[in-house]
Amino acid sequence: MSERRVVLVTGATDGIGRATARALAAAGMKVVVHGRSKVKVDATLAQLASELPGAELEGVSFDLGRKEAVKNGAAQLLERVPQLHVVVNNAGIFAGERSVTDDGVELTMAVNYFGPFMLTELLKQRLVDSATEGPSRVVNVSSIAHARGRIHLNDLSLATAWTGYAAYAQSKLAQVMHAISLAEKSDAAKLVAYSVHPGVISTKLLRQGFGPVAGASAEKGAATQSMLAGKIDVDEPSGTYYSDGVASKPAPSALDEATRQQLWLESIRYAGL
Repeated sequence: MSERRVVLVTGATDGIGRATARALAAAGMKVVVHGRSKVKVDATLAQLASELPGAELEGVSFDLGRKEAVKNGAAQLLERVPQLHVVVNNAGIFAGERSVTDDGVELTMAVNYFGPFMLTELLKQRLVDSATEGPSRVVNVSSIAHARGRIHLNDLSLATAWTGYAAYAQSKLAQVMHAISLAEKSDAAKLVAYSVHPGVISTKLLRQGFGPVAGASAEKGAATQSMLAGKIDVDEPSGTYYSDGVASKPAPSALDEATRQQLWLESIRYAGL
């Protein structure tokens, strides 16, 4: 039997992330469970191991909202995981009030976009080097909320225009743009990238951001990214956006090339790369 494909799922201690990690482990992939808290990561690993005897699991904990933590987390991963085939950028928050990280960035944008961008860049060469049976891939778990977002290039931390929803929608638009830009900048034989709206799913984030809205199960929310992470070949071209499991057109704002290029430059600057 060939070695298991290896997938990192960020924000995998509850909700859609946990359901994605479980589905991929059940499908026979080696899953690296990421969370901010080591206690939660260890608890999730123990639960998954008892539910899925024979599953191959690893854990890593670091805060995606802090640059130094992302750098250290990526270094740990590179040390412990000699091969890496998939990164599912699933971790996300919806903030109730505006706060700024030690790095001077608004927290929603830091956790949902800048941290995952930086992590992906730091792991990109390992992904490319691991692409022996079809391309490695990056899957960004975005949201249909990206369609209401706007990239405030002169004020990415929304010092003048912050609402919880504006910050969330901007970060989700940035994730869709990231997948498109990464696709353009990568050799599709080695690395492909996708973004996903998982559906309206009953999660902690849905309750925090949108109140008592009825959502589908976390398992349903995990379906598209599990498919994209698990299949050796994906039919749709790199850069595709999926909504509820179907390849779809993203919002026109996501296709604005000038803004996308500028956002990429800002992101590289943030990451110090």
